[in-house]
Amino acid sequence: MTEAIGRAPAWPLMSLRIVSTAVALLVLVQAALAGDFLSGRYEALAMHSRNGSVVAVAMLGQFVAAVLLWRKGFGPSWPVRTSLIQLAIAGALIPLGENRILAVHVPLAVGLAIGTALLVVWAWRWRR
Repeated sequence: MTEAIGRAPAWPLMSLRIVSTAVALLVLVQAALAGDFLSGRYEALAMHSRNGSVVAVAMLGQFVAAVLLWRKGFGPSWPVRTSLIQLAIAGALIPLGENRILAVHVPLAVGLAIGTALLVVWAWRWRR
C-alpha cells in the first residue's frame, strides 16, 4: 500500500485510539476495584494493586503511540506531553497507594481518570 506524498498514514492514529481506549478501560476497572475495596471486599485491594501496574505499562504504550502519531502521523505534540505526564502520575500512584498515602493517591487517581477520559475522547474525535 502506498501513501500519497504529504499524506499521513492512518495507522498511528488508529494505534493511539486503540491503546488509549484500552488504558481508559483499565482505569475504569481500577476505579471499580477501589470501590469494591471501600465497600468491604478486601481481596479487591490486591487486584487493585496488580491492575495499577498494568495501567502503568499500558500508559507506556499510550506514550509510544502518541509519539508515533506525532512523528509518523503528523499529529499534534501535546498528546505526547499529556501521555508522559499520565505515565508519571501512574508511576507515582503505585508507591503512594502501597504506603497508604491516600490523601494524595485518591485525588491524583481522580485527575488521572479525568485526563485519560479526555485523551481518549480527543483521539476518537480528531481528524487530520
